[in-house]
Amino acid sequence: MAEKTLALEKSETETSARKDSLDHRIRLLYAIGICMVVLAHCRGGGIVLLFDWFPYGGLHVALFMFCSGYLYKDSAEENAVGFILGTLRRLILPLYVYNLAYGLIAQLLHRFGFQMGGAFTLHNLLVAPLIDGHQFVWNMAGWFVVPLFMAQVFTVLFRKTLRLFLKKTPEYLCAAACVVLGIIGNQLAIKGYNHGWMLAAVRLLHLLPFFGFGVFYRHVLEPVTKKIPGWMVFSAILAAKLLIVLRLGRMPDYTSSWCSDFIDGPVMPIVTGALGITFYMRAASILEPVAKRSRTVDLLAGSTYSIMMNHLLGILLVRSVFAGISRFTPLFPDFDWSAFHADIWWYYLPRGSSYTLILYVLGGILFSVLVQKMLTRASSAVRARRA
Repeated sequence: MAEKTLALEKSETETSARKDSLDHRIRLLYAIGICMVVLAHCRGGGIVLLFDWFPYGGLHVALFMFCSGYLYKDSAEENAVGFILGTLRRLILPLYVYNLAYGLIAQLLHRFGFQMGGAFTLHNLLVAPLIDGHQFVWNMAGWFVVPLFMAQVFTVLFRKTLRLFLKKTPEYLCAAACVVLGIIGNQLAIKGYNHGWMLAAVRLLHLLPFFGFGVFYRHVLEPVTKKIPGWMVFSAILAAKLLIVLRLGRMPDYTSSWCSDFIDGPVMPIVTGALGITFYMRAASILEPVAKRSRTVDLLAGSTYSIMMNHLLGILLVRSVFAGISRFTPLFPDFDWSAFHADIWWYYLPRGSSYTLILYVLGGILFSVLVQKMLTRASSAVRARRA
C-alpha cells in the first residue's frame, strides 16, 4: 500500500513539474484558444470583446498551431521516429478512442429521435477521422487533431533533413517554406480541392504557417519583440487590421475546418491569423503574472483535448435541460422540438435573448472539464495499481 501511495505521489509530482515547466503565456493562450472554439460553436456566446476585431474562424485553431510550434523542441530531431510514435500515441490514439465512444453515443441518441451523426461503420470508425472528422457530428471539433499531428511530423522530418546538410537549422528558410506551403494550400482550397482526401492535405498546408510561426517566434522573433513596447505592438496590429478592413470593406473571417471562405486570396488568411496570434501573444505576456496564479487558466489549458472533443455533448445537456423544463412545466412553450432533434447548431434562447448563449458555453466547458478530471483520476488509479 505504501509503495502504491509513493508511486501515485511521484506521478503527481512529475505532472506538476511538467505543468510548471510549461510557459505560463502558452497556458493562457491555450485557455483563450479553447474558449474561442466553444464560443465559435455557440454563436459567440453573446460575448463580443475583441472577437469582432479578431474573428474566431481564422484564429482559434491557428492559435493552437502556434502554441504547439512554440513548444516544439529541436531535441525531437535527435530521435524523429520516437517523437512521431510518441505524438501518435498522444494525439491520434485518443482521437480514435473518442471516435469509438461518440460512434456509440450517436447510435444511442438515434434511438431517442436525434438525427445527427453517421452510421456505425468501419469507414466512419477508421477512415473518416483522417479525412474530415465530422462523421459522428458530436465530436466534430476533433478534426483538428489530424492536421496538428501531420504538422508535427512534417516539421521534425523537414528540419531533420535540413540538418543532414547544414550544421545549423536555417530558421528563416523553415518559416518561409511553411508560408509558401500555406499559400499553395489556400490556393488549392480556392480552386475547389478541399474535398475528400485532399481536404486532409489542404488543412495541413493551410495551418502549417501558424505552426512554423510558433517555431520561428521562439527562435528568432521573441528576443526582438521583447524589446518593443507593448503599446507600439498593439498599435501596429490594430492599424494593420484597420487597413485590411478599409481595403476589403469588412473584417475577414475564414472557415479553417473546411478550408473555405478564402475569398480574399491565399495570403490574407495567413496575414490575419498571424496578426491575431501576435496580438494575443503580447497580451499573454502582459497577463503572465495573473496566469501564474490562476487555477482557472491551468484547468482550461490542461483540459483542451477534452473540451475540444466533448463540449458539443455538454452543450446538448444544456439544451436538454431547457427541453425538460419545456416538457414538464408551462415555461418555454416556444421550444422547437423538431430543431432540437435535427439541428446541432440550434440553440433555444429563453425570451429570445442572445445573452443566454453563455449558458451553453459554460455547460460545454464545465462538462468537458469534468470528463477530463474523471479520466485523470481513473488513469492515476490504474497507474497506482500497476505500481
